[in-house]
Amino acid sequence: MTSEESLARLAIAWEACQLSEAARAAVRIDGEPDELLARANEVLQAAERYAATVHAFTSHQTTERQFTWWHNNPEEAAADLDDWLLRHQDGENLDPAPISSQLPEPH
Repeated sequence: MTSEESLARLAIAWEACQLSEAARAAVRIDGEPDELLARANEVLQAAERYAATVHAFTSHQTTERQFTWWHNNPEEAAADLDDWLLRHQDGENLDPAPISSQLPEPH
């Protein structure tokens, strides 16, 4: 996996986490109509960011500029994603570093 590809895949995974967290926050039966609409809007925005990130990657329209944070801190981003996955595993037997273990070795 190339470095650019790794950065794009980290960004996709991050956006998937954000979408999951937005959806989790929306799983409630209380709240006023305005609060429900706000939660729905947060889920929709997260879904749009996720879809846009996947589209940019799969259509080869990604640029390093899009992933500046990932470019500067890929190991930290991967460690955050490792922690998130391990906290949210549901009976899965995950590697202790499910994301960071897949990053290419730095040169």
